[in-house]
Amino acid sequence: MTQRNISFYFTCILLAGIATVVAVAQDGKPVGTQGQQPGIVQGEQPSQDGRAVSRAYLAGMESGDLDALTALFLTDDRSSILENASDEGSWEHYRDHHLAPEMDVAQNFRFAIAEEAEERFGDTILVKQTGTFTVDVRGETRHYRVAVSYLMVVQDDELRIAHLHWSSRPAPKSE
Repeated sequence: MTQRNISFYFTCILLAGIATVVAVAQDGKPVGTQGQQPGIVQGEQPSQDGRAVSRAYLAGMESGDLDALTALFLTDDRSSILENASDEGSWEHYRDHHLAPEMDVAQNFRFAIAEEAEERFGDTILVKQTGTFTVDVRGETRHYRVAVSYLMVVQDDELRIAHLHWSSRPAPKSE
């Protein structure tokens, strides 16, 4: 087994563990079970395609539509975002304190998917994308390589992003 395959499988196991943590209420019981607050429903298969949700995320990034992006995530600060080795907190925190200010100076975001894979773990979906993106920052077009993973679960009968991990690096000058 190659180092790349080992890393991918380790990431899948780690993300499945994160999904389990996200799906547990503060009292330690799964959210959405009988007698608990509504939210993540355990044991149901998501009716939506995880790739469609991940592509909706990229479309929202391209359009700059923060409301459309917000609709893709778990609500009430129950999501988590990691970006380039930084814990950005919940989607709401990341959106308000990182992404929205970044979008004020970064324009024309475009993402090209090179590889995309989806795996199901019971009622959890993992989507992994690699590719490139460009963005204009203060008149300069910047090029990046990127790997993104989305961990999704069902909330209120909708497939939602519970965890997003975004890792990008400047593309070599030859690309």
